[in-house]
Amino acid sequence: MTPKPKAARKIQPRRPRSTRSTNTMRTGLPAVALILGSVLPSALSPSPVTGTQPNIPSIVAKAGKSKPSKAAAPKEFTISMKNLSDWAKTVVVTIDSVNIDGHSKVHALDSDCELHFGAHSPNFQGEPDGLVLEPMNACVQPFPGQTEQDNADWINFSNQITGSVVTVSGVPRIWPEHLSGGNEPSNPNHAVEIHPLILVKAAGQSFDFGTNVFAGDYEGGVGENTALKIAEKTSVAVSRIGNSAQISFQAGTIGNFTVLDIVINRDSITSDGAGSFRMDGDVVIDDETSAPVRIVTIRGSPINAEIEKIKSKKQKNVSMHALVLFSLSPEALLEAANQSNGTPVAVETPLQLILYGPPNE
Repeated sequence: MTPKPKAARKIQPRRPRSTRSTNTMRTGLPAVALILGSVLPSALSPSPVTGTQPNIPSIVAKAGKSKPSKAAAPKEFTISMKNLSDWAKTVVVTIDSVNIDGHSKVHALDSDCELHFGAHSPNFQGEPDGLVLEPMNACVQPFPGQTEQDNADWINFSNQITGSVVTVSGVPRIWPEHLSGGNEPSNPNHAVEIHPLILVKAAGQSFDFGTNVFAGDYEGGVGENTALKIAEKTSVAVSRIGNSAQISFQAGTIGNFTVLDIVINRDSITSDGAGSFRMDGDVVIDDETSAPVRIVTIRGSPINAEIEKIKSKKQKNVSMHALVLFSLSPEALLEAANQSNGTPVAVETPLQLILYGPPNE
């Protein structure tokens, strides 16, 4: 069953003022420079998702005849309940016994400035069963232990660990961009990535990519209109089948990195107990409409340090023009799966934005 897409929230003016601008300010300052202020109302509770989406085709005229248009089929994949349970506990997770199948080249800045490792692990159970591991900012950051960036250093390391078994840590990004069509070792069919990848343990050594987690010059490959539609229209349902969560996802065109105007509810900011933060927020659609999301920041990153400072501020809401990575929330998926007895349960606030902060502009 495909859930009814959640309705975008209408933003009401705050009283007692008779008029109020809800335009979100934009900033070109570094990640530590945030725009603070109560630009949206303090009540940022998400709109509930109820009911189902009726399958009523729209009628279009073509060549003098009326033909029904077909709605896009949902993207479907599975993740084990154990994986979801583990990933709901902390923002950064660790997976042992990861087999590295292959790697890509270092991508240019206008692509995503990353390097991709294709992988599989007996400790990840899902369909599809591939994993992709992605350290950030490889095209501008030196490889750990080096003083200058050189693609050759990244490629040498990648060649050394290909075909080996490693332990990795990073953020489990759940996003069904590449469920099929993976035709190279660096890009197996997958719905889960470790993105960003922040640590690799291989052959008794540790390689820390945590300092690479920041917003720089890259502003993403998803255009504003597409990104706003993803935020506003994405709907997800989960059915628990035995020890697996079967996930049905609808969003039309989907993508990865983008820059969005977001508003964070300061009172919702909570530590995951391991140095990262989770919080409630909204994506600003226009001056009167927003879409609810969950937001996470990653321990050790500049924006994570800034969020820790924001917790002690007086402002109720924090507005930011920021680089984010689209994902689904493991917490929200797990909650829906635990409510399912084999039938689909609509996921309330399924989107999770991995937040990197304002890009350089």
